[in-house]
Amino acid sequence: MLHAFLTYINEQKLFDPTDKILLTVSGGKDSVMMFNLFCRANIGFAVAHCNFQLRGEDSDGDEKFVEELCSSNGIDFHSTRFETKKFVKENNVSTQMAARTLRYEWFGKIRQEFGYAYIATAHHLNDSIETVLLNLTKGTGIAGLRGILPKRGFIIRPLLFASRGQIDSYVDDNQIVWREDSSNVSDDYQRNLMRHQVVPLLKKINPNFDETFARNLERLQSVEVDFRKNLNSFKNTVMHEENEVVFLKIAHIKYYESAAYFLEELLKDFGFNYFQSKEIYHSLDGLSGKVFHSSTHTLLKDREDLIITRPSVTLREREQKEICHPVGESWEGLHEVIFEGKNLRFSVVEIADFEANFTQNSTTLFVDYDKITFPLILRTWHEGDWFIPLGMKGRKKISDFLIDKKISINLKKVIFLLTSMDNVLWVVGHRADDRFKITEVTKRVFKVEIIS
Repeated sequence: MLHAFLTYINEQKLFDPTDKILLTVSGGKDSVMMFNLFCRANIGFAVAHCNFQLRGEDSDGDEKFVEELCSSNGIDFHSTRFETKKFVKENNVSTQMAARTLRYEWFGKIRQEFGYAYIATAHHLNDSIETVLLNLTKGTGIAGLRGILPKRGFIIRPLLFASRGQIDSYVDDNQIVWREDSSNVSDDYQRNLMRHQVVPLLKKINPNFDETFARNLERLQSVEVDFRKNLNSFKNTVMHEENEVVFLKIAHIKYYESAAYFLEELLKDFGFNYFQSKEIYHSLDGLSGKVFHSSTHTLLKDREDLIITRPSVTLREREQKEICHPVGESWEGLHEVIFEGKNLRFSVVEIADFEANFTQNSTTLFVDYDKITFPLILRTWHEGDWFIPLGMKGRKKISDFLIDKKISINLKKVIFLLTSMDNVLWVVGHRADDRFKITEVTKRVFKVEIIS
């Protein structure tokens, strides 16, 4: 077992010989065996133990057992106690989820505070198998089929090579003392039900089920690596972002044979579930205008793109911000207003310096400073708003302007106006009003920039 343990660490490149590892030891069979192997391998380590105070004297007994185990072997010991039931009630989560959240947060703090390179958990092969079976039962993507990874970030699992049967034999042969967790016996937990009821039935079909599944996990982990590469290629091809708006090119999506699944994986980052992703995929050949909502984003099926936005957290509908005149002070660098995750920066340019500072684009506005009446108001556009687009003579409703610009429904919600005495000075990022344009009698130029 020791040879297999060291071989697995080297093959998986879990850590360097000089690294000091923080072992998570509950007192159960698996973690105590891991403790034993680290001692025999003469690897530098310390131990962390969590008392979740869920089993009364048994929980306290586990803590005392692990502390004495460390003391007798000269190993540094860290422990903590959690009010787990209180955390469950306050956060409305399951006991298992609460315990997981609490322990990993604490492990991370201990690792950083004492400079441990990695946190080692005692997950073994059968834990990985049960994880995959549970994921398949509940529904999963390819990531859920690869099982538990030997290394992820600062977490390592040096026992994943060993089956439960091998662990049992090693503990018995070496007469290792450990503590039984009574919760491992109950089938109230889904994992225990899978372990005690489902896996034994599968072993009747294939007595070498553990070994067979281990080979399957190796294959699936390799498949996932290739899948991730293809998914990144898909993402880079179909997706681009402008001003915090994400565009997915429909024609490019349809080019891929595995587009439906790639799209599902990509849309997870925007809060869309499997069923929504399937519906979005089937809408690609449909009419424009269909809108889908996740808990965090809105997706519009437009003519050529899927357009993803999220609600403004800076200026919501009917909110407004006031930009006042800085009497007796310079504008330069003085006034900046938060705008959709960016800043609006205001300054004044003397007409003599104007040509050198002039760069016309959608992110910069130049108007006649002396035609402006302060305060200026930055607000969302409302139905009925109108302006005279630069270069035109007549009025145009903002709504008609947005239609002409082919700005889609969900993007219209994040169009803002900069106004002066209720007159639109700028459809921000799009078009200035002709009434405020620079002429031959202009003395000072008011400059507004969108700063990323």
